[in-house]
Amino acid sequence: MPRSIRFRTVLAAILAAASVPVAFSQSQDSQSVAEAARRAREKKKDAAKPTKVITDENLDVKKGDVQSAVAEEDKIAGAPDVKGQPASNVAAANAKTQDDRNEKLKKEVAAVKEQLKEALSDLDLLQRENRLDQDTYYSQPNYAGDTAGKQKLDDEQQQIGAKRQEIERLKAKLADLQKSLS
Repeated sequence: MPRSIRFRTVLAAILAAASVPVAFSQSQDSQSVAEAARRAREKKKDAAKPTKVITDENLDVKKGDVQSAVAEEDKIAGAPDVKGQPASNVAAANAKTQDDRNEKLKKEVAAVKEQLKEALSDLDLLQRENRLDQDTYYSQPNYAGDTAGKQKLDDEQQQIGAKRQEIERLKAKLADLQKSLS
């Protein structure tokens, strides 16, 4: 019997010793998590506030500003009274026409961008196919005698060159459209 008591005592001591580091490591983890949370809150406080973007909609125009100087001009004798009226029909028509042009240009820019994206994708596929065909052609022991394979590679190179020219043309067209849109 004394042997079993001694065994139980040793076993209990081993289990107690094994559980102490687990409890200690858990308290350290919870402390480090809490410390990390504190640091994150401090960083959030120190982060810069976003800057305010001023647009025509949120711009406050006050009497006496340069932008409102035209509205404050004295009336010229014999001129029609336009003060307090909306913009004249001509100005409104011009603005509408300009908006229509801008909208049309935006649609055209989007279309050219889509064409450019497709052309770049086609060029990538052509180049990959050409690389595979080159590997196939040059891996043959007697590739110099394969005139059909050589012709196929030359045709693919011409297609790649034509696609590159198309891409350059689309890029130039896109740049011109974006310049006229500005």
